[in-house]
Amino acid sequence: MTTAPDIALAVVLPCLNEAANLRELLPRITDALRNIPAPCAVYVVDGGSTDDTVATAQAHGAQVIQQRGRGYGGALKTAFEDIDAAYLLTMDADFSHHPVFIQYLYERRNDAEVIIASRYVSQGHAEMHWTRRLLSTLLNAVFRRVLAVDVRDLSSGFRLYRRSAVARLQLEYETYAVLQEILVKAYCQGYKVMEEPFHYLPRRHGTTHARLVAFGLAYLRALYRLWLLRNSPHAADHETRAFRSNNPLRRLRHRRRYRSIMQAVGDQQRVLNVDCGASQTLNAVPQSVGLDPHHHKLRFMRRPARLLVNAQAAAMPFADDTFEVIILSQGLGTPQQADGVLRETARCLRDDGLLLVSTTTARNTLRQQLDTQGFHIIEAERILGAEIMVQARRHKA
Repeated sequence: MTTAPDIALAVVLPCLNEAANLRELLPRITDALRNIPAPCAVYVVDGGSTDDTVATAQAHGAQVIQQRGRGYGGALKTAFEDIDAAYLLTMDADFSHHPVFIQYLYERRNDAEVIIASRYVSQGHAEMHWTRRLLSTLLNAVFRRVLAVDVRDLSSGFRLYRRSAVARLQLEYETYAVLQEILVKAYCQGYKVMEEPFHYLPRRHGTTHARLVAFGLAYLRALYRLWLLRNSPHAADHETRAFRSNNPLRRLRHRRRYRSIMQAVGDQQRVLNVDCGASQTLNAVPQSVGLDPHHHKLRFMRRPARLLVNAQAAAMPFADDTFEVIILSQGLGTPQQADGVLRETARCLRDDGLLLVSTTTARNTLRQQLDTQGFHIIEAERILGAEIMVQARRHKA
């Protein structure tokens, strides 16, 4: 790893034969960094240049890292792995990304883990040939729709990354599709992504290394695999997306469960939502505490003042008799897990407290599981024939 003492911001330029541009660009970057009141450094990730890119970079004070792997994706992975800085800002070396904009992105660093300089949001603009603009606009629209990513410029490489976040993403693509891969994996891990408008400028020297047809084909080849990842139940926002799904049966099932929970909770103030994930009940019952073993799902649901706990349902870090209502909307797990979960639920629930369980377990089996811990069912509702929403109470001895 390339280390530097307390570097707050590292500006990263993936380069291949960009000496002519670097001679003009690096002094501008150095000037821009003087306006940032934190330690900064500039890195050139060289992809095997045959001109004097390396010598030019070193002459202007940039540190040079030899790229591992191929393509743009190889350059980014090398930077994410090797550069030890709190934030990494990636930008092109061809003057299409104005250096002064580095400060704009850095000022937003606390707002999200990934901040994109965007050509396609309000006040953004791109100076490019109409054929390139058309392909770029079309690809971004398709990816945004198919992958359900609320970003308009998925292909912009001018970005600020919180390194602690992107270093965990385990990137695979070596093509420019790595830009979409980063966003999909960031969403799946519950990280925030935002866009800042900027004006994209024409390349100053040389010709672009991206070929339009190959560029588009690489994106489309990646689309299906990224779609599978985006729709995995392990994605941080899986439950939120199900609540708004375009599949009417899926949407109806989640909303029926939501309404049943809301009606049962009523005005109770001490509510625990176990294995909450990205459940909409956390938004609808703001007084509730959310508990989930998956940190990335809690990360997605973070809000100021919201109470979220990263723990297992069978080992809740709460005192006895804490809650008036406990919600188990994701079921009880395996029969072996159910005993431990219900034992903890009974311990944390106040006398005559209400337990809400949504499960696909057979009703007789569920009744036996609840009876073992002293619960008795007071109401049961079947939801679209796929699951049962049960209300139960337990009187403690």
